[in-house]
Amino acid sequence: MSGYSKLTDRKQSVGALQRAVSTCPCLRRLCGLHDMEPPPPSGLHRVMMVGLGNYQIQTSRCSVGMTAINIMATKLNVDHKWHFDRRLCGKVTIATRGQHQIILLKPQQLMKMNGISVSLAANIYQVAPEEIFLFHDQIYIPLGKYIITNEGQSAREHSGVISCINKMKSDIMPRLMIGIGPPPHRSKRGTLHHILGRFSKVQQHKVMQVLEQCTNYLLEDLDKVWKPEVDKESGKIASYVPNEGKLSTDGESS
Repeated sequence: MSGYSKLTDRKQSVGALQRAVSTCPCLRRLCGLHDMEPPPPSGLHRVMMVGLGNYQIQTSRCSVGMTAINIMATKLNVDHKWHFDRRLCGKVTIATRGQHQIILLKPQQLMKMNGISVSLAANIYQVAPEEIFLFHDQIYIPLGKYIITNEGQSAREHSGVISCINKMKSDIMPRLMIGIGPPPHRSKRGTLHHILGRFSKVQQHKVMQVLEQCTNYLLEDLDKVWKPEVDKESGKIASYVPNEGKLSTDGESS
């Protein structure tokens, strides 16, 4: 029976390894699942918008970035096209607006590992850090307010943003920071409970108003984030570059 037991243990170990390879983005290169997507159609500028959060608790305060990206998908009429992409361990949908092809991404990992999905998606879709817009919660901003900026700002202990910065090796990614307000108790446990908790009905209404406003702003003024660079000889758009210093918007619900 000891031989049978060893064989069973070996099969279980092999099964565990196979499951790890199929779910862990770090090992996906072994599976040949890291093929790059073709460039966007001629004349379109590809950008990526990422809703940071914890996929296991998408109704929590810390996942308000995912709520924002869902609203964005609805406004772009691609909310019915969400699909899970194993290559980057995240859900993706693609939209076109004006001169921009927009990759919408929701990492399907813990917040502190969101950067893995973002890095893999950036490689697969050939997107530079300055073309990646991060949507995320921020306890240092009052509830009902938001800040949109493309200036390098401190991650302020936000594990999702820190993960993205570390994996992308860059802190120039523009960001939509959505205020969830400070925790009522300043202890580490109190902060964690606040971040992982849910909004009350009154708070939820206020947050949805803010998300409606900031997503409208982004869609109406994409060129405030990425401006076209025209080739002097041909007169055609050669590329898009970050619109440095011109995107710094504070907003709040009415």
